[in-house]
Amino acid sequence: MLAYVHPFLAVSVLALLAYVASLGVRARNEPRHRAEHLRRHAELGRWMYAGVVLTWGGGLASVWMLRPAELATSFHFRIGLTLLAVLTVSAITSRWMHLANVRAIHPWIGVLAMLLAAAQVIFGLQLLP
Repeated sequence: MLAYVHPFLAVSVLALLAYVASLGVRARNEPRHRAEHLRRHAELGRWMYAGVVLTWGGGLASVWMLRPAELATSFHFRIGLTLLAVLTVSAITSRWMHLANVRAIHPWIGVLAMLLAAAQVIFGLQLLP
């Protein structure tokens, strides 16, 4: 049962990640609703980031309890750590969105996060019992 808690939570958090990313894209493509999309993007982004941190920690804890010899050795772990780092950079850059350079790079950080999330799913499926 414990082996399925982390994947279930991860699917939920990755769905939220995709929705938060879609709000960012929609803010660029729908000028009339830009303010609302950006407000929701920022609001839900905090929750999504917290979810990723908790899910990553939960995955680490579940491997530690179920397969301690494999702790921090898989590509799934490395990609998850990289995803966490990329989302941390995204969270930091969100504080300086008033700067044109930051506003230009922030969406690309999000694209990288989405690609890493997709890879995370692929490598995670291989670990299911």
